[in-house]
Amino acid sequence: MREAPPDVEQGGAPDWLGLARDAFGTSTSWFDASVRRDIEQDIRQFQGRHPAGSKYNAESYAGRSKLFRPKTRSSVRRNEAVAAEAFFSTDDVVTVMPFDDSNPIQRAGADLAQELLKWRLTKSVPWFMTACGAYQDAQVAGVVVSRQYWDYDPDRGIDRPVIELIPVENFRIDPGANWACPIETSPYLIQMIPMYVKNVRRRMDGPCRKTGTAAWKRADDGTLLAAATAYGDSTRLVREGNRQDPKDSASALTAYTIVWVHRNIVEHDGKDWLYYTLGTQHLLSDPVPLSDVSPIGRDYVLGVSVIETHRNYPGGSVRLGRDVQAEINDLANLRIDNIRFVLNKRYFVKRNKQVDLRSLTRNTPGSATLMDDPEKDVREVAFTDVTSSAYAEQDRLNLDFDDVTGAFSQASVQSNRNLNETVGGLNLLSSSANQVSGYQLRTFVETWVEPVLRQVLALEQAYETDEAILALSARRAKIVEQYGEAAFSMAFDLLDQDMFLNVNVGIGATNPVDQMQKFIGGMNALREMLADGVLERYGLDIEEVISEVFGKLGYRSGGRFFNLENEDPALTAAKQEIARLQQALDSKTPPELLAKQIEKLDAEIKKLQAAAEETGVKSQYSAVQTAQVIAANPSIAPVADVVLQNEGFRPDPTGIDPNLPVPAEPLMNEQDYISGAPGDTSPDTPAGPAVGALDGIETMEADGVA
Repeated sequence: MREAPPDVEQGGAPDWLGLARDAFGTSTSWFDASVRRDIEQDIRQFQGRHPAGSKYNAESYAGRSKLFRPKTRSSVRRNEAVAAEAFFSTDDVVTVMPFDDSNPIQRAGADLAQELLKWRLTKSVPWFMTACGAYQDAQVAGVVVSRQYWDYDPDRGIDRPVIELIPVENFRIDPGANWACPIETSPYLIQMIPMYVKNVRRRMDGPCRKTGTAAWKRADDGTLLAAATAYGDSTRLVREGNRQDPKDSASALTAYTIVWVHRNIVEHDGKDWLYYTLGTQHLLSDPVPLSDVSPIGRDYVLGVSVIETHRNYPGGSVRLGRDVQAEINDLANLRIDNIRFVLNKRYFVKRNKQVDLRSLTRNTPGSATLMDDPEKDVREVAFTDVTSSAYAEQDRLNLDFDDVTGAFSQASVQSNRNLNETVGGLNLLSSSANQVSGYQLRTFVETWVEPVLRQVLALEQAYETDEAILALSARRAKIVEQYGEAAFSMAFDLLDQDMFLNVNVGIGATNPVDQMQKFIGGMNALREMLADGVLERYGLDIEEVISEVFGKLGYRSGGRFFNLENEDPALTAAKQEIARLQQALDSKTPPELLAKQIEKLDAEIKKLQAAAEETGVKSQYSAVQTAQVIAANPSIAPVADVVLQNEGFRPDPTGIDPNLPVPAEPLMNEQDYISGAPGDTSPDTPAGPAVGALDGIETMEADGVA
């Protein structure tokens, strides 16, 4: 059961529409006065247009050069290419890890969530367009705003997560929000949503099927038309350039007329409440706790590419290079004007003389210009050619622009000769530029990419119900092979496990060649440290060493390159022994020493063979002697069984009694014994038997019995 709005609980008349109107008015006034002009100027600069109020737009510059050198656009596109290569060059950029590595259920859930997220970003979400577009917004407007939600429409077969980029002019936060986390600290968030009238009326007819949000309140056509005509935005017009505003309101209300709906999140008494308004004129829905309709709370993320402390809406790389871009344009246009004067002369014509001005100004090659006195009526003005200082200044401005924006263009390399085109000089320039662009990319990842993907992962945990996608992700994650059939049958429960997400894009990920060299260098360093196993015998923590080495290379963690959790200690020891033997084989051995070692091994083999034969003979002899004792005295066989067991004898297979065989009758009858031995007069010496198997044996004891 949902909670009632707080004003209703207190018995007062709710004024949620007034709260929304006040919040929108305050934030819009501050946005128009402090932020909008800078953003519009940045957009014009990115599009290659001079800012509003520039001298190039004045009537006095109608015949002058108005070129705009697209250095800004080139820099932004280069950074977008770097981001695309960093995000999409491999499939394992996103890593989902369990909170408890020792828990197999959490490990299985993390593996399943990673494959599920990868599938959604590939099939359901246009992740390439979204990520590159977000990075462009962060560089041009300074900030990128997005909303993450679950789109569910069974009539159209839609059931998927959505990452929606919001134009910066369509989002409002409080000016006093904390600069480090404005979404979390702002007392209100307002998103202006352009919607067709037909979609608004559809929401008025029924609730949202996925979240259970109640249907919207009815509004008449006059209110809808007022919401369509009450809002115009200059920033949107600047972004569209010379085009007509696509969201411009029409005078007549039709099903395809666009009206502006405000999605308001207002904090009241420590709790966030969500409700919709039609502009600021009509309340569409009653406030409901945000936690009832959104499992991730405030489902917005605001990211940046350039950090400016204690300031909301910081500028991006476009704003950093604004002044240098203006200087580049000014110098280029002055040089072009000078070249035109050199190639196409300027003329002074005497007033009120018969001179064909049209032919003179047209200055067509091979044409004739009529005049009365060419020497006195017309005078040619000569201009000197552009000196090398103008081109030298252009080179310096290009380097300044690359330095402030973190770019490294081939044009700067071709124009700069101070480094004499040496490989070391070029590497020095590129490494500095890559460091700045890598830092900018990492800032974007920390402030937007990771928070957005974490919210998408939370949406998957809350709303994912597609069994086919879960089964496919489970097979790709190989949870059955690793964790058994039970893990597959409880796929929905696995997604509810505690886990966290990282994006493996670090500093130094902007140059693929350098990145590959660093990766190979890190692997070689680990191999050298762990090859002989000496450090491991002293208790070296391999996992920490891997994290430290790859951390120095710019990676968040190097654990994804090694499967340390499932490594068998015996297998690890065997690998170490193989490495030691391989190292011994790699060392040079003299042939004489090798021959002696072979002779020694042959001698040891022969010795082992002889020892084995000797052991076999002794065993046979012992068996014969034992048989003689038992044959002479059958009653000791059961006693021998007990002795064998007490001595530790364990039969194979186990549980079988030795059960030494007992002869059916003694070797000779008692009457066959004679008392004495021939030739022996001692009364104490018994005589050997005259007949039987013991004929001639002087004692009843076996020779091997003491």
